[in-house]
Amino acid sequence: MPPATGAVASPPAAAGTVLLGRYELGDLLGRGASAKVYLARDLLTGRSVAIKSFPNPRAAAAGDRPVAIEREAGILRRLRHRHVVRLHEILATRKKVHFVLDLAAGGELFSLVDASGRMTEDLARHYFRQLVSAVRYCHARGVYHRDIKPENLLLDESGALMVADFGLGAVAGTADGGGSLLRHTMCGTPAYVAPEILSRKGYEPAKVDIWSCGVVLFVLAAGYLPFNDASLVNMYRKIYAGRFRCPGWFSPALRDLLRRVLDPDPSARIDADGIVAHPWFRHGASDEELGRLMHGGGGEQEEEEEAWFGPVGESKADEEDREPTAFDILSFSPGSDLSALFLGAGKERVFVGEPVAAVVARVEAAGRKGGYRVRRDGKRATAVYVEEEESGVVVAKVSVFRIADAVSVVEVVKGDGPDAVVFWSELLEPAVKPPALSC
Repeated sequence: MPPATGAVASPPAAAGTVLLGRYELGDLLGRGASAKVYLARDLLTGRSVAIKSFPNPRAAAAGDRPVAIEREAGILRRLRHRHVVRLHEILATRKKVHFVLDLAAGGELFSLVDASGRMTEDLARHYFRQLVSAVRYCHARGVYHRDIKPENLLLDESGALMVADFGLGAVAGTADGGGSLLRHTMCGTPAYVAPEILSRKGYEPAKVDIWSCGVVLFVLAAGYLPFNDASLVNMYRKIYAGRFRCPGWFSPALRDLLRRVLDPDPSARIDADGIVAHPWFRHGASDEELGRLMHGGGGEQEEEEEAWFGPVGESKADEEDREPTAFDILSFSPGSDLSALFLGAGKERVFVGEPVAAVVARVEAAGRKGGYRVRRDGKRATAVYVEEEESGVVVAKVSVFRIADAVSVVEVVKGDGPDAVVFWSELLEPAVKPPALSC
């Protein structure tokens, strides 16, 4: 979920509450699975800020504490750049943790598209430069965003771009970071995810960010996604193969840059320095101007201690046979973690770095081992039904879609009842999910 945008929703119950004697909470600006973002006013300076509030992870049971909040805080504390949302301080009560962030008073970047649904090439270049400046800075500090998309690109009150929401970020040298080791965590939003993530064979997070930046650039200048398709499976096939077409109004230089950024081979993909040196990126700007932009104007890292305060008062159907559609794609956006894309109660989708036949064979073996009848859908050889022998009750339906020769998407619809739960956890889940990998 991005930190605050300029849009104001209906006032929450907490509006008017003064947080720890310092920040007066205002309207609710947005919410995600675990956090809410409020407009707030700093009573000492009068400045408007955004407050992103989470449940306090320190209140969780030992061994049960979520690490995402602490990781995001650690990432934001090391970033000081003109085009990255800044974390000013962290406050905490017994039940809540509050990030005090820059307010994106200008709203989302996409609010600037014209009536045709796209930007002019010059305007797209202006904001792409700011995005690359931020991403290049983050990478130099060992930080990788891993979920770059329009919803996470905001504008400040002067109209400058700010990269937001590092909730899926990674840090070099950590379990989920970069360094020389390949990463395996399947992060990102489907339409913006890099092809190497789909292969489950590991990826370099810096190159994943570059790919996502390329998708953003295409969307800004074209007004639509480069790899869009009504079928989610077909969209993944296009991403994996790097198949896209530039519209007729793109200049030759922009086409060349996009082909180099959206190269499905990560070893051949252009990096941030290559983008900065590209003629399209440099067009109309002097070396001095680009130098200032790449520096970011954020100054050196400012050391700040966390402000951890003590406790205070706290104010089954036929539709399952169809391939996923564009509506399914939209439904994935809030989650952004592709390791287990839940389709609803009892449904799950995972990527597997194996051919369809190998996955189907394991599913059938798991069903027989559990004492169930296994049959394939006569209309679709990749759909497997696992049923109780006597009653015919479906315990699970597994559909396997081919993305490439050794990349598949597995969609599982789980049956109801305790037997189905046991079958999933003990036999089917190990059969359809790839082995646990390093993050």
